[in-house]
Amino acid sequence: MVELLFLGTSAGIPTAKRHSSGTAIKKDDKLYLIDCGGPVCSQLKKMNEDPKNIEAVFITHWHPDHAGGLPILIQDLQLSGRTKSLTIYGPKGTDRKVKLLQNIFIIPQEIYNFELKTKEYDEKTVYSDESIDFRFFKTRHLSDDYWKQLDAKHNFEIDPVAYGFMVQFDGKKIVFSGDLLNSDDLIPVLPGAELVIHEFGHINPNLLRTFTRKHDIPKLIINHIHHDWDSRDQELKEVISAEFQGEVHIAHDLWRTTI
Repeated sequence: MVELLFLGTSAGIPTAKRHSSGTAIKKDDKLYLIDCGGPVCSQLKKMNEDPKNIEAVFITHWHPDHAGGLPILIQDLQLSGRTKSLTIYGPKGTDRKVKLLQNIFIIPQEIYNFELKTKEYDEKTVYSDESIDFRFFKTRHLSDDYWKQLDAKHNFEIDPVAYGFMVQFDGKKIVFSGDLLNSDDLIPVLPGAELVIHEFGHINPNLLRTFTRKHDIPKLIINHIHHDWDSRDQELKEVISAEFQGEVHIAHDLWRTTI
């Protein structure tokens, strides 16, 4: 059995009912963490899951609502006695940024009993762990000239790049959008996907409805909810579901669902 655990479902502004981004895939008692923007350890514990069972961490991009929870995750694993190594996978700049976090937050490698590794991925990277695979695709979030100019201004140390993921297991394929410029970023990776987890922090609901109808997506989970829609789940579901034959769900914190 494979489960999705939604730990944080807000977009850039957390709300009283939604923490910043964090989702875990649970397979064979292993947790694969996608983004770490909020208090993922507290959320996992509320769901009776042990953060020490995190097998790998995958960061879509380095905005704080997607990566800001990494220091407390590292400290939690240090203080709870983890011994198994942990790898944080992220886009270009991840090696340097994790080392900076370790120094800034006084959590250097020497004080914990597990090895913290980093690996920078690109579109050619494949993560394979027994019966689950992660593949990575670039989105156009952060890709415009404005971000390129800012990166140059800051000696190319911002690394403004964002990705989404394709995850395959047991003959199934799911697409995790990451942050997007628009839904068309997903078109190349949709074939064969039976579930799409689509962000709603930067997307117009009517455009999302048109996209889902056009591409005949079997099952859609809307995640990364913009704060203006924080308490409008039913309204959002009705807008997206209009004239759409697929299954639509609105994610919420601490929701566990079987794939």
